[in-house]
Amino acid sequence: MLFQGVDVFALPARDVVRRVGEFTSVEEDPDDAGSFVAQDLLLSFWRPFAADDEPGNERGYYFGSVLVARPGCYDTPAQAAERLRQSS
Repeated sequence: MLFQGVDVFALPARDVVRRVGEFTSVEEDPDDAGSFVAQDLLLSFWRPFAADDEPGNERGYYFGSVLVARPGCYDTPAQAAERLRQSS
C-alpha cells in the first residue's frame, strides 16, 4: 500500500511514521507501542510489537496492517451525536 509515495509495508515502521508525519500528525497509541494513528487521514498503522532496532525481526520492525476508516470512526459519542445533528 502506498500513501503519497510511502510504501507502508516495505519501509521500517519508524520511517513510515516520519514520512507520513510530513503530511499530517501521526500519534503513537499510548497503550500500544506498535500502533500509530493519523486521525486526520483516518489511517491506523499496526505491528504486533515495536522492534525498531532489530531489522531482522520483521514482525516488529515493519507495519503488518493498515486500517483505512470512514469519517467519524474515531469520534467520541458526543462527536458522533454532533455529526448526526449536523447531517440532519
